[in-house]
Amino acid sequence: MKYLPIVVYFEPTGTWYVIPPQVVVSLVSRKTRGQHTENPFESATLNLGALGSYAVTDPRRNLAKATLRAVEDGDRYPQLRDAMAVVILADSRSLAEKSRVAVQRILDTYGI
Repeated sequence: MKYLPIVVYFEPTGTWYVIPPQVVVSLVSRKTRGQHTENPFESATLNLGALGSYAVTDPRRNLAKATLRAVEDGDRYPQLRDAMAVVILADSRSLAEKSRVAVQRILDTYGI
């Protein structure tokens, strides 16, 4: 739900990746469900093999710069940022609350 860049360290190759938030949202939006949830925006896997262009060269010098650049890049899409931060998050919270209330009502009928 958060509109943030993802910074990943891939230990087998010692490679850092910085993926801008709009790229993350775009990739996740194509998934029909999440890794551990029905909503892919709550939990999703990304394939680093398809994200080679986001590998950071010389991370000691460039990791912070790449991260700040990814944040700035994501800021170029304010409607997408706002949709994720407000609409998608609000919808998810609403569904969670409705689900919790519905289940609690059923549990109450059983005295649980």
